This record gives sequence, C-alpha cells and structure tokens, in this order.
Amino acid sequence: MKEMWSTARAWHGHNIYLSGHVDPGESDLETAFRETQEEAGLDASQLNVIEGFKSELNYVVNSKPKTVIYWLAEVKDYNVEIRLCEEHQAYRWLKLEEACKLAQYKEMAASLKEGHQFLCSNTP
Repeated sequence: MKEMWSTARAWHGHNIYLSGHVDPGESDLETAFRETQEEAGLDASQLNVIEGFKSELNYVVNSKPKTVIYWLAEVKDYNVEIRLCEEHQAYRWLKLEEACKLAQYKEMAASLKEGHQFLCSNTP
C-alpha cells in the first residue's frame, strides 16, 4: 500500500499530490511543481508525474469560489531530504486511511481515495 505525506496544509507522499496558486504565465502543472519546490524543497527533476490522474476540487473561501487541481507524482528517491518552508511545521508518512481521517474536507478524502484507486488499477 502506498503512503501519503501530510504537512500542515498539503498532502504529498511517495505518491505526491501537487498543487498551488497559478502565477501569471504558468500552466497548472508548472504551478504545482513550483509550489512543491517552495513548500517541500522537492524539485521537478526529483519527481515522476503519474500520467492519467488529475483531481479538481471546487469550494468557496470567504465568499469566493476556489478551484484546486491535484496530480499524482512519485519521488524518484524515497530517501530524498524534505525541506519544509516556514508555512509547515512537520510532515509524516501516512497510510491512506490515516490520511483520509486527517483530511479537513470530505472532498479531499475522496480525492485521496480516487488517487489510490487509480494507482491500484494501473499497477502491473
């Protein structure tokens, strides 16, 4: 079973959910790589994006609609050093069930489960 990595604000892991706010001129995926670099110190060259999975969550924050897009990626070296930015206090590796329990929103837990199902159905 794959593990998810939990920080104070983001879900990442051996199978990493990449996300972030899009800066002008960036694609959604470029944003995800930049945010992962900024928040966890992981460069795009240290990740393999898993083709075919993308999860989009829509919700309202302060009366404004928000869309967050997640992709799955795998770290190439499981011993890579994680360097958290000041936004995060800690991280830990979690099994799917634990990650879903800690998810703040039912939609995030559903997204984690969808990612896990995708991985299980596409593993040789």
